[in-house]
Amino acid sequence: MQILVNDTAYTVEADASVDSLKLMIENKEFVPGHLIRLVNADSDEIEGGSLAANGICDDDSLTLTLDVNGGMRRKWRKKRMRRLRRKRRKMRQRAR
Repeated sequence: MQILVNDTAYTVEADASVDSLKLMIENKEFVPGHLIRLVNADSDEIEGGSLAANGICDDDSLTLTLDVNGGMRRKWRKKRMRRLRRKRRKMRQRAR
């Protein structure tokens, strides 16, 4: 069975697990396995179990996304929140 992940073809067995597919992607793309998120064309996130149990057929196309936590650095977030509080205080004073 052949599966396309971001225009790269992978040949797997029909009863292969999702983890084995992630391992193949990790070896080929050099992306850590714990960051890989696979999304089906129907925008369903594919979790553990076998590919057949997740509804993946031959010649299906999957989208590879990275599961990365983002956000501001703590110092910058603290500074930004202080500025916003000060700004809100000023606006409340003007409204009175």
